[in-house]
Amino acid sequence: MKRCTVCHALILCLLCISPVAQSQLQKIYLHPKAAGSDKQSNFVDSIRFIPLEVKAGIELSTYNYVEITKNYFYIPDYYRKAVHLYSKNGRFFKTINFKQLGDAFYPVYDEYTNRIVFVENNKNYSLTPKDRIKIMLDWDKPRNKKYFKKYAIDLNDTTFTIRKDVPQQNDILHASFFYSDIYYQGEIITSGLFKDSLDYEFKTYQNNRFIKGFFPYNHVNEPRFLYTRENISVNNTDTPAVNFIARPYCDTIYKTTGDSLYAAYQLVLPLENSLPASFFTRPFKNKTERENFNRNNGWMLHQVYTFYETPRFVYFLVGYLSNYETYIYQKQTNTTCKVKNIKPDSSQYNLQILVDFGITRKGNRFYKLQKAEDLLTFFEKNKNVPVPKELESFLKSNPPAATPVIIEFKFKN
Repeated sequence: MKRCTVCHALILCLLCISPVAQSQLQKIYLHPKAAGSDKQSNFVDSIRFIPLEVKAGIELSTYNYVEITKNYFYIPDYYRKAVHLYSKNGRFFKTINFKQLGDAFYPVYDEYTNRIVFVENNKNYSLTPKDRIKIMLDWDKPRNKKYFKKYAIDLNDTTFTIRKDVPQQNDILHASFFYSDIYYQGEIITSGLFKDSLDYEFKTYQNNRFIKGFFPYNHVNEPRFLYTRENISVNNTDTPAVNFIARPYCDTIYKTTGDSLYAAYQLVLPLENSLPASFFTRPFKNKTERENFNRNNGWMLHQVYTFYETPRFVYFLVGYLSNYETYIYQKQTNTTCKVKNIKPDSSQYNLQILVDFGITRKGNRFYKLQKAEDLLTFFEKNKNVPVPKELESFLKSNPPAATPVIIEFKFKN
């Protein structure tokens, strides 16, 4: 596909990427219609079950997932406006209800402060997109804090009390934890309200102070970003301060080490999945024209989201203009499998562990919620298969069918 030529040239100038770094660029050839299939057991091993203590009213729904904090697992339950907190061995601690905060609030874990944070607009004020931009431009003015509400649960405090907090710059700018005490902001917007046309797709901050910007673009009228709001995708690795970064409408995945950056992988797609050259130069007339383009070209590349590398595999989620697919690239064979085509077998209890959504990663381990019913059904039908020790007492207790069980697994080395 057409690569972001202008952006690449600017990156070379700004970052002075060395010939050694550029030589590390690896290509992943991906044909969405012809992505292969395989057995799940060829990719996944080290499966471990963490049964969660049974509590009335806690059931696994389609949209639940597990988050991993310093000392706890927690399951956000947006439907019931609650957070279910467990120890790392599955013991139930507490259900924290946040219905009183309002419908718009949603929990987000801040790894740096070890808190669950809720930030949303103050419902007493109606903010338009233009209002939000004006606030961002003058974020340091104290009066702007009144437009937002913030609450937090300090996970170092075992009372797990929701306390009111003061919105900070990182909250207003939608900055997220990067590494150490560094935060990043990867929200990309265009507007005629910006006096300076230069901005960066990816920016880093320390102590509320701007440090560095990468990938410059026209903040006022960049054709790629008109009538939309985009975000950089940041994926950490098993090594602190090393991350993978993917950009909207760009087929290159970058790797960062501290504040240095270089191109690491490039997706090579068929022409039918590639954006035309005009997309980067001809602006859309209005939002409707842009939306129609997305609908009519639903399998053209939008962005890479999840991206995780092991010695043998690359696991990644690709967003197209109106579709999503998750893939596993096998380095030794230079082949790519679609996760939907990867099938489980009895050696992994017939559980579909690899799925498009609902998997969380911490370091080199992945976590997925599974209904107790799926395990009960398998062992009822396969009585010759030994029950893992960590599941014996749990299954004998005949738990409710929708009781969640955490599956921890790794990719094969």
